[in-house]
Amino acid sequence: MGAGTEKKEGSMTSSSRPPREVLEQMGGEPAFELLRRLVALDTTNLEDPAHHREEKRHYVEAARFLAERTRAIGLETRIWDAREELPEGKRHFSAPRPSVIADLDSGASSTVLLLAHYDVVPVPEEQLSRWQSPPHELTFRPSSGRLFGRGSNDDLGSGVVGSLMALERLAKKKDLACNVRLLLCPDEETGGAGGIEAIAEHDHALPEKSPDRVLRGDLALIPDGAPYVAAGCSGVAFIDFNVEGTAPLRDHLALGEGVLAFDATARTWVSRLPSPDHPDHGAPDPHITGRATLTKLDLEAESGGGSGESRSLPRLVRAHAESDAANQIAESVTLTFQGPASGLDALFAFFEQHVIEPYRLVQSKGDAPRASLKGSAPTRATIGLVGRAGHAGYPHKASNPVPVVVALLRASAQERVLDAEATCRGGYTLDLRSPPEMPGDDVLALFDNRFRLLRTELPSASYQAPNARRRSGYALDPSHPAVLAVRKAFEQVAGGAVGVYGEYGGTDASALRELTTPGGRPLPAIVIGSMDREARIHDAEESADPKLLGQVQDVLTRCIEAWRAPE
Repeated sequence: MGAGTEKKEGSMTSSSRPPREVLEQMGGEPAFELLRRLVALDTTNLEDPAHHREEKRHYVEAARFLAERTRAIGLETRIWDAREELPEGKRHFSAPRPSVIADLDSGASSTVLLLAHYDVVPVPEEQLSRWQSPPHELTFRPSSGRLFGRGSNDDLGSGVVGSLMALERLAKKKDLACNVRLLLCPDEETGGAGGIEAIAEHDHALPEKSPDRVLRGDLALIPDGAPYVAAGCSGVAFIDFNVEGTAPLRDHLALGEGVLAFDATARTWVSRLPSPDHPDHGAPDPHITGRATLTKLDLEAESGGGSGESRSLPRLVRAHAESDAANQIAESVTLTFQGPASGLDALFAFFEQHVIEPYRLVQSKGDAPRASLKGSAPTRATIGLVGRAGHAGYPHKASNPVPVVVALLRASAQERVLDAEATCRGGYTLDLRSPPEMPGDDVLALFDNRFRLLRTELPSASYQAPNARRRSGYALDPSHPAVLAVRKAFEQVAGGAVGVYGEYGGTDASALRELTTPGGRPLPAIVIGSMDREARIHDAEESADPKLLGQVQDVLTRCIEAWRAPE
């Protein structure tokens, strides 16, 4: 489709290519074309151990394409594959995990590291109906002035394009006072195991002052955040739960409620870093806290009927949260029941009575969907409980339907309108966030202590939290000289005050937590970005403001031009 060509997507007019003035805002035609190619590559990163699913789409193609771009800028470039580079006996990867490492060598004594990631979260099938344009086709919409597509912001637009466009400018300068090393990595969306974490693991195996260490620098800039200065980011652990073997529905629901109750404990973990979303944007606390969010729910009934005296009650056939990733809050949970018509009517009437805004019940696709929630019913009926999808690191920006479903099923079982004894299999996934200052091992130890108490009532309950799916947070003092320097550069570009906050989400800064500069100081890592409040990160209709994409490039350029390592 050529420049200026428009098409209808739902009720909204879209154009694949922005007008000239918009292109200039985001860094010109080269920036748009680069982002368009990256979005189209579809570098989906899916890890779902509970269902034995893993997809690492087009990693090799993306790394080759990006290496071509960095070489075209004039940067010394190599592809570092964690599958090949890690010392023998370390993590094993079944498929390539290529990172692009590109150097702008100005002959200076100090180095700024630039970190971005090229993987993107999945687009679940259930999410497709909420995209008004193809998710892997970068689309400009004049009505909003934004660019839509998976990764248009996180992190293809903010990080990859932002870094490459800034380096293209910097490579033309003759008097740059520092070197720059760019790392474009995979796997960030699932904890970084095959990307920055693997590189850090490689470095830890070498002597502290070895020139072969990849992460050697005096400052790390990570354009994977919002339009403010983030001096810290949350830690994260993805934890999968189940009840071993087949078990009554009541046991599965007790497990879900027990895990949900941990959120109250997590919120007592408070960071010294302020929240950018309190109070005007929904965050309940003035500072970053821990959060425990159930993101995935999958229960499947065993074949056969219900229990003896409860055979007249409906039983749950399937419950499924419409999400593919542990860090995505689903928009809806689909529920399928089977039973006598009178029992289904009573069950759905109970749901109607207890579901309150912003949640709602809708008819969903199923074996024999109900025409309504009243009247006669088929022997099998499917409904959906709908909330609002979002990034699990920011639960206050979403309305998570999973806890509501757990509570509804538990209450309906207690009121004897649902068979609690019918057996099923399945489990949950928890996105557990910790404050930036909290070590990951401490977080898991606290969770394990709480889970031991839960197992006194549910001995068959278990969880898995592999190292590859968790990471510590990262924090700097807001008065750190590097924070002040980045803030100054950002304010010069923005033409006004820029705040310093903590970041609710996890970033690759966590991998730098224990690293030092060549001078022996802790390596400072600072996050900026273009992910504003309209970006819908990890959800349908992810988008980027072209002005903010251009702003990231300007801030990175100015920061690097002005950077002077401490004496």
